[in-house]
Formats: sequence, C-alpha cells, structure tokens
Amino acid sequence: MARITRNATLTFGKHKGTKISMCPTSYLRWMGETLMDSDLHRWAQAARDELDVRQREGALETEHKSLEQQADDLLRKAGFKP
Repeated sequence: MARITRNATLTFGKHKGTKISMCPTSYLRWMGETLMDSDLHRWAQAARDELDVRQREGALETEHKSLEQQADDLLRKAGFKP
C-alpha cells in the first residue's frame, strides 16, 4: 500500500478537501492519536509525520488561528485566492 504524504488531500472529516500540510496542528494531533488503531491508520501516520516536520522546522502553529487566517482558509476552500 502506498504511503500517504503531506500533499495528500483528506477524503474525510472536518477538513475534507484540505491537504495534510495545510491542516491545523490540533487536527493533526487528533488524527495521530485517534485514528492509529482504525482502518485510517495510514492517515494517522501521515498526520504524525507532518507534526514531526513542523517540529523540526519550528513551525508548530498556535492552537487558535487569527481571525484573518481563518478568513483566508475559508476563502481558499471556496476557491478564492486571498
């Protein structure tokens, strides 16, 4: 089975349609903890891998995004470039 990378687009859940690399840290943590013992364990591992990348890059985001970032995310999901 092929490995899921950080460029894979989620096919389920709250952030369906979002690349793993664009998901909030809190969601990646949830995936990594909750999905490991399920049929979606490959997604859990991909989430953990992304968290490792962010840790190495020193880029772990805060749990709460700014209102401006939330608006940008919403516009991107709707197909606009903020």
